[in-house]
Amino acid sequence: MFAYHTTNGFIDHWLVAGPRVLEAPNLERFHDYDFRVRIARHYATPALEIAPPSAEGDTFEADGQELTWQYYACGDDHFVDLSDFYHLVSHLRAWAYAEVVAPNHGRVGLTITTNGPADVWINGCHVHHHEHVQPQIPASVPFTADLRQGANAILVRFEAVAARECPMVMALRVDSVGELPVQLPTHQRHIELRAAIEQVIAAAFLERDVFDSSEEIVVRWSPDATFAERTVCVRLQNAHGQIFAEALPTVRPGAAQSFGRAAQLRDGAYQILLMPHPETYYLHNVRVTRAIPFEVLKNRYAAAPYGVYETRRIEALRDAVQRGGLYGEIAKMELGAWDTLNLDVILHEIDGINRRRDCSDFYLIGLLGALLRYGNDERFPATLREPLEACILGFRYWADEPGVDAMWFWSENHRILFHTCEILAGQIYPDRIFTNSGLSGEEHRLKGERLALDWLRSRATGGFREWDSNTYFEHDALALSHLADLAANDEVSELATVVLDKLLFTMAINSFRGVFGSTHGRAYTVGIKGARRELTSGMSRLLWGMGTFNEATLGTVALACARGYALPPVIAEIATASVEELWHRERHAGVNVWDLDMAEGPWEVNKVTFKTPDYMLCSAQDHHPGERGVQQHIWQATLSHDAVVFVTHPPCIAEDNSHRPNAWHGHVVLPRVAQWRETLIAIHHIPPRSDWFDHARPDGYIDSAHPQAYVDPQWMGWTHAYFPTFAFDEYALREGWAFARVGNGYLALTAANGLTLVTTGRNAFRELRSPGWPNSWVCMMGRAARDGDFAAFQERTLALRVAFDNLRVHCETLRGDRLAFGWEGPLLVNNEEQPLNGFKHYDSPICTCEMGATSMDIIGWETVLRLDFT
Repeated sequence: MFAYHTTNGFIDHWLVAGPRVLEAPNLERFHDYDFRVRIARHYATPALEIAPPSAEGDTFEADGQELTWQYYACGDDHFVDLSDFYHLVSHLRAWAYAEVVAPNHGRVGLTITTNGPADVWINGCHVHHHEHVQPQIPASVPFTADLRQGANAILVRFEAVAARECPMVMALRVDSVGELPVQLPTHQRHIELRAAIEQVIAAAFLERDVFDSSEEIVVRWSPDATFAERTVCVRLQNAHGQIFAEALPTVRPGAAQSFGRAAQLRDGAYQILLMPHPETYYLHNVRVTRAIPFEVLKNRYAAAPYGVYETRRIEALRDAVQRGGLYGEIAKMELGAWDTLNLDVILHEIDGINRRRDCSDFYLIGLLGALLRYGNDERFPATLREPLEACILGFRYWADEPGVDAMWFWSENHRILFHTCEILAGQIYPDRIFTNSGLSGEEHRLKGERLALDWLRSRATGGFREWDSNTYFEHDALALSHLADLAANDEVSELATVVLDKLLFTMAINSFRGVFGSTHGRAYTVGIKGARRELTSGMSRLLWGMGTFNEATLGTVALACARGYALPPVIAEIATASVEELWHRERHAGVNVWDLDMAEGPWEVNKVTFKTPDYMLCSAQDHHPGERGVQQHIWQATLSHDAVVFVTHPPCIAEDNSHRPNAWHGHVVLPRVAQWRETLIAIHHIPPRSDWFDHARPDGYIDSAHPQAYVDPQWMGWTHAYFPTFAFDEYALREGWAFARVGNGYLALTAANGLTLVTTGRNAFRELRSPGWPNSWVCMMGRAARDGDFAAFQERTLALRVAFDNLRVHCETLRGDRLAFGWEGPLLVNNEEQPLNGFKHYDSPICTCEMGATSMDIIGWETVLRLDFT
């Protein structure tokens, strides 16, 4: 038996099998807002359909799928986390097994936490069932059960219905006085050796997630770890398990193992696999492993503009070709490399669109654009014409058309993509009848133009609901560039061009050395832990020569192929200029319409950017404090493409895109933030768990059989800052403050409840945690030109008066201002109230524009650009 103990009552070590995945057919029978509950009930199996495992590695069959019981160690969130993204609607089921050793016989309290339905068996007896559906933050259900003295076999079956992103977690807590032993059955003999090796591999970390060709890949062991010296196997392999290098270091706390520079590897996803010495692993059957994922992006980040547009355009297309995928094939067409086309890649995407996989609109638009641009070329493959035609004529172009599927229509980016697809499809086949809708192509074109113009006019005069999203701006640009270049309707084409100009100007003014380091209405972790994997980075490198080409090729290839669109030079000038001080305010606002947005009522964001040659600080002011967060990135300080700092309130430790929020993107509870130039205050007020169900979600469900169920917004117990020490030229932790320097730019960060640098785990030396509620964070920026050297900056900051008073902060700034701000009330600067809302649409020396204006002037150093929205 493997031997462990509970942690604060949680069982953190399990044998886990699954999930088994069944695609749900005939979705029309489940069609309604509560479709997840309907599907879960359809697949419900009251009886236990499997036997408990006799040991790790046992296999069994479930619904025709062979599953294996595998060891699972939970992290700080105590979750067995099987979350993933599913492009087709599916029913998922998984099982977890552990044995808890009780000191006495008796009835105990337990609490199970899941996103979906679950059942619990103890010693073969069914003791609990619930069927709640919480699509994001999981719900906890207390119950009681009898434990006998000695070992108690606990088997949990937990389920989910996947439709796009699918969080699927499970945690089980046992109420007890003191921690209880936990044991897992195994065929392995060398139990103590395995436990020792598990300690060693758990202490390893990488100091970064992304490596370029010049950077050395080094596996490190935390100097704060406590384990005995031991030889382990460390492999560098790709995501498919192909091994590129292997080392057998003898490690102790503080050790390091280098695999050389990343130049030897192709771009893509890799992992460091840690395991016992091969002899121990294979001959003695000591099986324990840990994988640390990372990415290689060999082209170096361009922090300063380079080259001319046409050179960068060819570079972007060739880079996309190397990355493959549909947009790599489209890049080949644009380059004239017809003889290298991989038709299987294109046919694969056509098949996915025919199955109406989620995000089909991302790829159909590329195929439509390719057909319009290159379809008359004699080299266009004849074998593609028939499947392309059938695909286009059979697609579902809007939610009001027949069909039930996993496609999402209602977010800002998907809306304009679907409308663009409908316009272009109608242009290609104006006289054909589309088989799904029964409409002609001409009718589709007119409908698409009407809906697209509504979207374009709203963004032209009101801005973007998913403001400054370094994810969704790529998708918006994908659609807008196709409309600007290919739409036959002049009004659509011209307005799309102007809105694309506006989007790119918004990127430019809120960027620093190519980093779109703004606050974001929607963000993903890969795009905020540094700029190298921002989905907009390739676009900025293409258009103004700063950033990097990465796996996000959709917007970059679309712009590179859109020869009918040219970036106004003044926008590139603003993106690349170094300004002494820029204080910029923006407001984006509009009204949601249910049929178009699946939301109702007004929306608004008021945001600020303060930019100097050495740093940028951005935030969304007083943005829905205390409300549930999703993926809003409320504030960020940027010193370089790797040196970014921000604070979040996480629900878990997972960094995958299915958790919204997750460890880094978004917040469980939104903070109240105010920024005055180079100083920012963030107040975190986290409510208790009393009744925190999301009643507003139409796809959620609360199990009335368990009125004691609750959602706990305080689950993780702390807020935390991303603080990547590897990216700083210097850093220091002093007197409750964290200081950082990059070049001539400085940052200082503190929290009311103190700071602790995390030195173990995936984010070792990149994370600061601050426990408890309420809590307040203060961030101050500085520069050598105004604050002297780094040591002087630290001393000046430490000398400032910063007072935390429950939910209120009083502080002096490095520029001599006195700030006062709290959970309620205004921001006071030198006792004068400063506005946190009601901003102009854009307000800075570069652009001043009222909300709803029919035009806006963008003022460069040499030219003025007028965007006319009429």
